[in-house]
Amino acid sequence: MGRKAGKAKKRNKKYTGINAKQPTNVVRVHRVDAVVRSDFSQWIYDHKTPLKYGAIAIVVVILVIAGIVAIF
Repeated sequence: MGRKAGKAKKRNKKYTGINAKQPTNVVRVHRVDAVVRSDFSQWIYDHKTPLKYGAIAIVVVILVIAGIVAIF
């Protein structure tokens, strides 16, 4: 069962299985996605959200200016 596009499923239900009552000093393994990227690609990945909102803002400004120019 693979992960679908978008965000991962949030799991907030408390685990009550047989291992739940064991000591808490058990080593826990977290999934890590390791990807080799160039410096520029890593910068883009790290700043993805601000770049997306910046691009949306620029498109909106261009549409507003184009609308004003079309009126005159």
